[in-house]
Amino acid sequence: MTVDPETMEELLADVEAGEGALRPLRPGEVVEGVVASVSGDEVLVDLGGRSAGLLSLREANGEGMNVAVGEHLLAAVVQSEGPDGRAVLSIRRAHSRQQWSRMSDLSKSGELVEAEVVEANRGGLVVDVGLRGFVPLSQLASVGSLGSPPEQGAVPEALRALVGKRLPLKVIEADQRRDRLILSEKAAAQEARRQRKEEASRLLSEGEVLDGTVASVTTFGLFVDVGVADGLVHRSEITWDKGIEPTSLYQPGDAVRVLVTAVDRERRRISLSIKRLGQDPWARAVRELAVGSDIEATIMRVMPYGAFARVGSGIEGLIHVSEIASRHLASPGELVRPGEVVRVRVVAIDPERRRLSLSIRQASGNVMYETRTASDANV
Repeated sequence: MTVDPETMEELLADVEAGEGALRPLRPGEVVEGVVASVSGDEVLVDLGGRSAGLLSLREANGEGMNVAVGEHLLAAVVQSEGPDGRAVLSIRRAHSRQQWSRMSDLSKSGELVEAEVVEANRGGLVVDVGLRGFVPLSQLASVGSLGSPPEQGAVPEALRALVGKRLPLKVIEADQRRDRLILSEKAAAQEARRQRKEEASRLLSEGEVLDGTVASVTTFGLFVDVGVADGLVHRSEITWDKGIEPTSLYQPGDAVRVLVTAVDRERRRISLSIKRLGQDPWARAVRELAVGSDIEATIMRVMPYGAFARVGSGIEGLIHVSEIASRHLASPGELVRPGEVVRVRVVAIDPERRRLSLSIRQASGNVMYETRTASDANV
């Protein structure tokens, strides 16, 4: 005789259900039941063929539940058998287990959670995520330097000011066994930036011109918030002028207009430029400078092999040491120094390599450099 596959599945399900009903309840496990009756502070829960359970109505109300006969609920087993033979149940513990499970999942997925700050202490903040979690001081992004240490036992004002506020956080450790839940605002901010950049790399395209705000200034460039994300203006893309520190031109909060020069979707990087929105000074140089013409230039830097001189905004040329004077010089610094204005002759222009060669000794009216001494140059 053949057994219908569906009938076999039903038989196996019945067997498993029967085994579950016969297995004793274990402390800590979460069970589902139906409210059978409510009497005083006691709620009798039908566990479906297993021994009935009792839980506290006061606790259930404290968890925000309005218990009524016939209602389905989840509860954790506190004792498998109480004094009257019924299991002792707790809704609070079931919620706690569910929250720990949720926190563990969040720590693995990296998904952000928002939580209210309920307490501040010297070490950080206590937050409510259904459980009490802790955000160490080192993981806070909402406060900068706390300045001088507070008096013994005192909580810094900057931390107390955050109580009652909601913060975006990332779970970095969820250990139920040790009752240890650690969260990070800094990691959440980094994750939010990563998500913003991922979205921005989808939306932005090269050649777009955007209005932004300088978010931070570093020695290698500016980070500019263009609304959907932050992008980097490398120091070489800030200005056509050479040798200028980014920190001397912009400060956080400054409004800037930028050009999107590259979008790396794989690495989620956005490259921006400020200088390319202005005219390339080399285009002007090609039009206005001519080989053999004499012009004024300002010495910017003196090197062992010569001196760099600016002949206009964004244009610098090299005066080789051999082009400073007809006589031999041990060092260009014998005759020229930064900031000095000199007359030079344009010797060569190479627009493709963006190179300009200049000469002091060939320029008319520079006889003084033939006899000038090193002591003269330092006056």
